Amino acid sequence: MQGERGARRGLTRREALVGGAALGAAAALGVTVTGSPFGGATQTVTFWHLFGGGDGERLTGILADIDAEHADSDVRELILPWGNPYYTKLALAAVGGSPPDVAVVHATRLPSFAPAGLLEELTPELLARHGLEGDRFLEQPWKSGQSGGKQYAIPLDTHPFVLYYNTELCEKAGLMEGGKLKPLDGETALLDACEAVKQETGVSGLVFETRGVTPWRIFLTLYTQLGGPPIIAAGGERIDLDDDAAIRALEWLAEPNKRGVAAPDVDYQGSVAFFGNQSAAFALNGEWEVTTYQALDLPFGMRTVPTFFDEPATQADSHTFVIPRDPDRSPERLEAAMAFISRLVGKGLNWAEGGHVPAFREVFESEEYRKLSPQSDYASAVENLVFDPLAWYSGSGSNLETNAGAAFKPVVAGTQSPRQGLATFREYLDRMSTTRKPV
Repeated sequence: MQGERGARRGLTRREALVGGAALGAAAALGVTVTGSPFGGATQTVTFWHLFGGGDGERLTGILADIDAEHADSDVRELILPWGNPYYTKLALAAVGGSPPDVAVVHATRLPSFAPAGLLEELTPELLARHGLEGDRFLEQPWKSGQSGGKQYAIPLDTHPFVLYYNTELCEKAGLMEGGKLKPLDGETALLDACEAVKQETGVSGLVFETRGVTPWRIFLTLYTQLGGPPIIAAGGERIDLDDDAAIRALEWLAEPNKRGVAAPDVDYQGSVAFFGNQSAAFALNGEWEVTTYQALDLPFGMRTVPTFFDEPATQADSHTFVIPRDPDRSPERLEAAMAFISRLVGKGLNWAEGGHVPAFREVFESEEYRKLSPQSDYASAVENLVFDPLAWYSGSGSNLETNAGAAFKPVVAGTQSPRQGLATFREYLDRMSTTRKPV
């Protein structure tokens, strides 16, 4: 982050990745921009993101495709560690006047940036020039990019929590119908299915990460299905947590271990491996592991998280593009940044192959996306998304997720009661509600 205007000196570079006018494949989807912001000359656009693993490889391919299609600009890419390290460096770069031209930000992280004046407002006129008007995106992802009634982010996707299932194990337990998993709605349906699998095959019923943030994601899903109100309000200064709903959600989280159908205590990679080697029939995880299991040639399917309680809901977030505030950025550079975003949005189908649900309506509604399986089998989750509560200390990879996961882990393992886990979580929330914002 040192150097003239931040990362523009000493950036990691992947050969001549480009960000010019939105033409080519993007234009085929109606994502267009009038003219070239470069006047025929090469223009550097700096781009920060946090994608590693399969997502990183897919993004590399997308950028290479853009590079092959357009040769009028040069995108300089910097990949930073996922979570707080990334967001801390991005905030410091914006505060110090040395930000990138374009950055990836989770929608739930916007409260750390937009209210502090660290992002460029994306005006209706600017958006229209690049074919990025709000009505061209799914409603909730688009609205998640707003703060104070203004638009600051353009969504690329939504990435909901889903239920993975092993089709062979479920078939042996009589849980399949027409090649798909039978409905498992209701408070005990999934737990009963886990018992049926274990009885018929001897294999564990359910696996999910217990040594990380996954207990929080399941908790938020269940809490919202129970009709619980937003957990925090007023930017994190007020706690509105409904204890009764929270207790019921934590009671459900404790049930797999109580019933003896849960996999062992595992970290994230352990949970992925446990389902991948067919040691569990079901896995609760984000949809982003779809390519991992496809590469293993695993017999599996995916569906939305069942409606265990009163109303459907599933924890999710969105990857969005923002333009960090830079007083020295020229109008031409701003146009180049927007054109680059437009091109990336136009590659939404390529991105969807990695599991994420496209936010650009024309991609989401396309026949090509509907043919993707199992990637489109949980597309209906976009109708019932619940994002992390908005506060400067919440969002994907945040302190809130980490502390909630740590508070709920003993409940999942059966070493603490739901009330004890809730008390630990409440203590954390109370402390953060009076903590001064860092920016």
